[in-house]
Amino acid sequence: MSQARHQNITDISQRAVSYNIPGITVDGNDVFAVYEAVQEAVARARKGQGPTLIECKTYRWRGHFEGDPTVYRPEGELEQWKKKDPIPRLEKYMLENQVMTQDEIDKLNAKIDALVEE
Repeated sequence: MSQARHQNITDISQRAVSYNIPGITVDGNDVFAVYEAVQEAVARARKGQGPTLIECKTYRWRGHFEGDPTVYRPEGELEQWKKKDPIPRLEKYMLENQVMTQDEIDKLNAKIDALVEE
């Protein structure tokens, strides 16, 4: 169910106020945004300043069960979210910033596929 249909708040991270802890919301499909948010939260916790509620906004591509017709999704919503897939976004960044070559990415993906298959 869409969050807007069952909560009057936009971001779940707003609930952190109730516990007197910081709450932040990040793009859960942005690897670097998630990494940065977690780094800050970990540093804060290690200083003895307590927990942080991190909300990573993302989207579930599949239904609630195999065969779920997902009739509750608006037309085109899934396709829009698939454009935000973090893996191709990270691959693009790696290529554009010459962190990895396409061949290295392809070999890594093949290795991951083999591990998953195993």
